[in-house]
Amino acid sequence: MLVSSKTLAELEDYARQLDLAHPVVAENGAVLSVPTDYFPGMTSLLTTPVSRERLQSAYREAKAANAYHCEAFYELGEPGIARATGLDLDQARRANTRAGSEPILWLDDASRADSFVRDMEARGLHCVRGGRFLHLMGKTGKDDAVRQLMAQYAHKWPGKKLISVSLGDGPNDLGMLASTDIAVLIPGKHEHRMILNSNNRVLTPSSPGPTGWNEAMMSLLAEPLDELHKTPQ
Repeated sequence: MLVSSKTLAELEDYARQLDLAHPVVAENGAVLSVPTDYFPGMTSLLTTPVSRERLQSAYREAKAANAYHCEAFYELGEPGIARATGLDLDQARRANTRAGSEPILWLDDASRADSFVRDMEARGLHCVRGGRFLHLMGKTGKDDAVRQLMAQYAHKWPGKKLISVSLGDGPNDLGMLASTDIAVLIPGKHEHRMILNSNNRVLTPSSPGPTGWNEAMMSLLAEPLDELHKTPQ
């Protein structure tokens, strides 16, 4: 399953390229898309109750009150998003089709980012750190969406032993990594410390990106099933 800070429009494009007909978690858990009839009785699309408009309003208030030096996606516009991310204009358009999150390019001191996060928490919102952006959203996350999906899989296949594996490389992945049986902590190209507070099994491949992803998954697939079922000590 694709679980990302990217939008549903972006992830659906990847899913088509990869021929994946499975649920998609977009915008750090703000959007959960499930194919029709994939899970009996489950709604095909669930989104956060916090609209992008409300997020932008809270962001403007905090920025005006504290003179934060930052730029939200809606302020950058698609040309600015393309410049900041390296995407082309069509990709930037898909990246800007957001339902329940607002990425923020932080240009201020790191200590001021902590203050901004507290401002958002005081407004009943949530702010998570990705590799390059702060992501403003409602009180939800990748971990919430993944737990919902795992519960649905358990209901779909009663009595079966299911093993969940998550792979991530950014601070916004930590909740998801802690919520699965096996976490793969891939080296990220950022300066943020990745501290995983979890009792689950943790793999740390040596390589970043797809190479590390492949290294970890090939290692897991080579293990006997009995070993995968063991709970870490």
